[in-house]
Amino acid sequence: MTTESHDRRDFLVAGAALAAVALAAAPKPAAAQATGGRVTVHVLDLYTGTPANGIRIDLIALDGGAPKTLKSVVSNADGRPPEGPLLTPETIKPGRYQVVAYTGEYFKKIGAKVPGGYYTKLILEFDIYDPTQPHHVPFQITPWTQSASVLPG
Repeated sequence: MTTESHDRRDFLVAGAALAAVALAAAPKPAAAQATGGRVTVHVLDLYTGTPANGIRIDLIALDGGAPKTLKSVVSNADGRPPEGPLLTPETIKPGRYQVVAYTGEYFKKIGAKVPGGYYTKLILEFDIYDPTQPHHVPFQITPWTQSASVLPG
């Protein structure tokens, strides 16, 4: 092995170590520091290859009679609500919920042509049994398809 190969490998190892130290020392965003139950949402626009900036998202409670909108937000450049989690450890309760992403409005706003018969809203209905656990709702959207799930953590 040549000295040049050793120098390059040493440089790469040192760079990786510095990057790991920098990531570990970096302050965490408030949402990442939160512990306990919460509901977070993230919308990725696979059509543009970016987070969905400016999509309207509603959180609706379905328990106890008529549906009740708990929160209505518009995502930021990260595809997340700028205010953080939809539900926090202080507000999360057991029950049935819906997260609604208004995909039709969003794609119209960004000038994407949607096909006939396109779903204008993506609705994900889920139950919270244990309010001490975090719940994450990721959406992946295009003008032709949508995908969503509720994930622990």
